[in-house]
Amino acid sequence: MNYRSCPIIKWVRTIGQGEFFEGKCIKIYGSLQDITERKNTETERTKMISDIFQRNSNLEQFSYIVSHNLRAPTANIIGFVEILQNETINQLEQKELLQGLSKSVSALDNIIKDLNKILQVKNKDSEEKEVILFSQLVNEIKMSITNLMRKKRARIVADFTDVDNIYSLKNYMHSIFNNLIRNSIKYSKLDQPPLIEIKSTKKNGKIFITFKDNGLGIDLNTQDAKVFGLCNRFHTHLKGKGMGLFMGKAQVESLGGKITIASEINKGTVFTLIFEI
Repeated sequence: MNYRSCPIIKWVRTIGQGEFFEGKCIKIYGSLQDITERKNTETERTKMISDIFQRNSNLEQFSYIVSHNLRAPTANIIGFVEILQNETINQLEQKELLQGLSKSVSALDNIIKDLNKILQVKNKDSEEKEVILFSQLVNEIKMSITNLMRKKRARIVADFTDVDNIYSLKNYMHSIFNNLIRNSIKYSKLDQPPLIEIKSTKKNGKIFITFKDNGLGIDLNTQDAKVFGLCNRFHTHLKGKGMGLFMGKAQVESLGGKITIASEINKGTVFTLIFEI
């Protein structure tokens, strides 16, 4: 399949009037107007408005990080430095303060690195698209997490018989697949080995890729609006930053796609990726 070629679509507006004789239409007079340019302009305007809303949402997320995540380590660093300037503290206290200072600096550095990753999602102009095989992508990820799968006794069942490839950016697709697979393993049940079913289908000019697991699930009745938000976590008994789904959604949308979720507590989760062919 040539992913670079696509049919030419034209929008037209028709105006017509019928001529009737003895109750039957014998002629139709009318005109056909090409309104493709106008429709394309409307589509671009709608997309621009959607992009503006998305950017505003992203700005709110960044504002949250600056006001919450950055404040704590910064305040700690300032506090430790002020105390260390006190000449009356002994060596043991100084050592403990330096350890605390080091941890706060590391925490601040990690947050800045996370912010940089988010910013890099939007910078894909220099990358070139290529034909990506889903089966090969999953095999590469399985090889990279062999030890994790063996430890958790995880199984991945993939079915790409309907469609096995897409023309896209491999780095992003790899990151999206890797993140969803790792999440399914990480948030699996203690008494049940993780089972991840990945399936691709093609319908109405779109590719649908589903990731279904049998894990802990998410209560969408209370958490639906937060699922793809930044720094949101739903299973606090496990370590995490709450960035995975936010990054995944940002990458999917950067590729022109959409991601949806269906989930129930203790019944697992289904993520669906939707891409135009």
